[in-house]
Amino acid sequence: MSMAATRTPSKAQVNRKVRGAGPRDPERTSASILAAAVAEFTEKGYAGARIDAIAERSGANKRMIYHYFGDKDGLYLAVLESAY
Repeated sequence: MSMAATRTPSKAQVNRKVRGAGPRDPERTSASILAAAVAEFTEKGYAGARIDAIAERSGANKRMIYHYFGDKDGLYLAVLESAY
């Protein structure tokens, strides 16, 4: 067994692997956010739903939610439109 095989990766190397794990897919990201939002709004209603919780459920960050949907109202509208 060589020394290189037992060396642990640095924090920067680990973060790079997580972030750069695959190609970016805007459609998959927005679909994941929308699915998480449907679940959150269904469970807690409009007033109880939190963007932070939706971001955590979807695996996206809040910045991406605001990028794709504008604000909580826009996200809620997208949820309603997806149901009809």
